[in-house]
Amino acid sequence: MDSVEAVRLRAYELSLSADPGTAEENWLRAEHEVGVVHEYDTLERDLERAGITVSRFPLEVGAMWRLELPLGEQVEAWEPGNNGLAPPGEIARLIDVVATGKPLLPMPPLGDDPGAIRLRQMLEEQRVSMLRHDPGTRLGTDPENLHQHRVAGRRVRAFVRSTRRFTDAGWRRSLTELLQELGQSTGPVRDYDVLLEHLEHELGRLDIGEQLAGRAILDRLRVEREDARAALLTALGSESYRLLLTRLRFPPRLAAGVTAVPLRKIARKEFRRLLETVEELGGHPDDTMLHRLRIGLKRVRYAAELAAPGGKTGERFLTAAKALQTLLGEHQDAAVAEERLREVSAGLDGPTAFVAGRLAERQRWRRAQVKEQLPAAWKRLRTSGRRLL
Repeated sequence: MDSVEAVRLRAYELSLSADPGTAEENWLRAEHEVGVVHEYDTLERDLERAGITVSRFPLEVGAMWRLELPLGEQVEAWEPGNNGLAPPGEIARLIDVVATGKPLLPMPPLGDDPGAIRLRQMLEEQRVSMLRHDPGTRLGTDPENLHQHRVAGRRVRAFVRSTRRFTDAGWRRSLTELLQELGQSTGPVRDYDVLLEHLEHELGRLDIGEQLAGRAILDRLRVEREDARAALLTALGSESYRLLLTRLRFPPRLAAGVTAVPLRKIARKEFRRLLETVEELGGHPDDTMLHRLRIGLKRVRYAAELAAPGGKTGERFLTAAKALQTLLGEHQDAAVAEERLREVSAGLDGPTAFVAGRLAERQRWRRAQVKEQLPAAWKRLRTSGRRLL
């Protein structure tokens, strides 16, 4: 194991200890214990983007800091002791404008493999998206905030899963367990948002006399949604959620011996799996089979997004994948709506239960309509996928 991997492993071990520090403190402690040279930057990687490198060389009685500028200039400064997080004043003054006053922190060194860089960039995009929609998700006025927040988390899970052969198992576990916990809180509220929006539209198609009963059904579902939202808000205020956002700040850790992440190869493999899934479905797939297809399609789409296919062929593939995913999502929403309406009807009076039953029956028609469109949508995706991947 090289020195960098040793630091990574030790920092991870410290994060699981009974008295862990912050991510930065754990890294610094591990660096000190193992005694390796490491680079420092802001969390936003401002120095890296400017082509500037700041390195710290721990020694027995202190540390040597080195600043390297884009045109090759170097500045070195001595720091007594080994516990400082900030570079000496001579170096700090030179980079103050670039770092915009932000503290410098020990950072994992980044390789130049395009696949690893792309993975890091896409994970960072999802973290930023979660933060952007976090306040709106807490407010709960516009359901689109929760939708985008949930999509970002789902993309992270897909990226981590699809690259699992090339990344460190401990790094993956540190994210997936927290993502699963968050998903269990966001999922129910999102399901209620989709259901309520659809039923609001459906009420307009009922007879005037039935709309009052329909409103009673919606009121009951809204009460249940508020209970689910209370659980969601608790999750968003938890240490687990803050830990997830912190861990997403740091670049993905590759597995020992891995120097490249072949994103196109990964996308091709996911597409072949999808082809196999469709073959297994046969001509008359049931709801469970179509849900399985939907999950596989999401993995293909996100793997393709990660591989960043270019040109018109890439655009056609992603457009076809999104169109099929939308249809399968509509089918799943109808299945969930029918099940929930039948559950609700069991506790209602006669007329209201009758309306709930009518609304549930419409979901079967809704699913049938979607199934008619699936073959053509699948054909478009299969054709564009074989040309691209």
